Amino acid sequence: MKYVFICFLFFCLAGFRSERIYHFSMKESQAQFHWQNLESVKYALDNSAMPHQQVKQIISAIDTLQRDLQLGLRIDTVVVKQSN
Repeated sequence: MKYVFICFLFFCLAGFRSERIYHFSMKESQAQFHWQNLESVKYALDNSAMPHQQVKQIISAIDTLQRDLQLGLRIDTVVVKQSN
């Protein structure tokens, strides 16, 4: 009984410590659109009247998001079969 309880606790702890990986699929045009939007937000923030420290934090967050998106980028190509 003690062994079963220890195994149960191990599985519970392992479930909380496991890392989940999410994959998002989007068309190239959608990815470019969102990337340009992020660049536009960074430009608008840079030219805003917000305090410099807040602008640096927001731009840093956007840069981190863009870097993580590039690191996780996986390009899938779909071959369209031609019917004869």
